[in-house]
Amino acid sequence: MLVSFLRAPLAHVFALTLCCAHAAPAPVQQGASALDRIARSGVVNVGYIPTPGTFAFRDAAGDTVGYSIDVCLRVVQNLRKALSMPGLRVAFRPLEAAQRIPLLQSGAIDIECGGNTNTVGRQKDVDFSHTLFTTGVRFLARKSVLLDGAPSLWKRRVAVSKGTTAQETVQRLQREQDLTVVAVATDAEGVRLVEEGKVDAFAQDDILLYALVAASPMKDSLHVTGRHLTVEPYAFMLPKDDLPLREVVDRTVLALMHSGELAAIYRKWFDTDTLRIPMSVHMRENIRYPNKYGIP
Repeated sequence: MLVSFLRAPLAHVFALTLCCAHAAPAPVQQGASALDRIARSGVVNVGYIPTPGTFAFRDAAGDTVGYSIDVCLRVVQNLRKALSMPGLRVAFRPLEAAQRIPLLQSGAIDIECGGNTNTVGRQKDVDFSHTLFTTGVRFLARKSVLLDGAPSLWKRRVAVSKGTTAQETVQRLQREQDLTVVAVATDAEGVRLVEEGKVDAFAQDDILLYALVAASPMKDSLHVTGRHLTVEPYAFMLPKDDLPLREVVDRTVLALMHSGELAAIYRKWFDTDTLRIPMSVHMRENIRYPNKYGIP
C-alpha cells in the first residue's frame, strides 16, 4: 500500500552550519559547490519543467509562480542569508524533462524546482530534497475512452513526454499490450494529440493531468482515467554530492514542514476553485515523516 511505502521514522535533523559563508567568493573549481558559483555570479539559476497551474509556470504577468516555486523561493531566501548576499537574484529557466540532469551536471542550472520524481536510477546522477509531493501515473483521454488497468491498453496509441518516469512506465507495457508509444517533447504537445484524436491517451502524473484538463479549451470532453500505475515522490533535483547546497535546501524544506507552512502552500495551489484537490493521506505522511525515498 502507498501509506506503508511512505511511512518511515522521522528523519533526524542535524544543525548544520555553512563554512566560510561570509568569506569572499572563491574561484569556481571543478567539484566546487554550487554555492561558489552562485556567490561569484550573484544569481541562482533555477530550472523547471512548465506545469500550467500547479508546480511551476509563468502567469499572465510573466512571473514564474507555482507550488514548487514558492518553496524554491524560500530556499533562495536562506541562500541570501547563508552567503550574506541580500541582493542575490533568481534566473528561472523553463526546461524539457530530458534536459534536467544534463544541465545540473554541467552547472548550467543550480537547482531544478519543478515536479521531479525521485528514483533510484536518477540518484546515481543527482541528489534530491525531501519529498515535497506524492502523485502517480494515470491517463488523460477523451471521455469516450475508458482505461482501467493494463488490459484496457491493448493496441492503444499512448503519448508520453520524453525523459519522464511516465515514459519508462509506458515503455514497460509497450510489448505486453502491443502499445504504440508516441514520445513528445512537452506535456502540452501530448494534450494536443489527445484533443486532435491522434492518440488514445496521454500518460503523465495525475496532478499534472488535472491542471492540463482545467486549462484545455476542450476540458468538458476530457477526463483523467485509469488506475495509478506508479507512486511518484516529487522532490527538487540538486547537483550530486553538493553538500553545502543540499544543507540549505534540506534545512529550508524541513522548516516548512515542521511549521505547517508547506501545508499552507499546498492549499494555495491545489485546494482551489479550479482544482479542488484536498491533501491526500500520502502527502500528510510525507510531512509527518520527512523522507528521501526513491522509487525503483
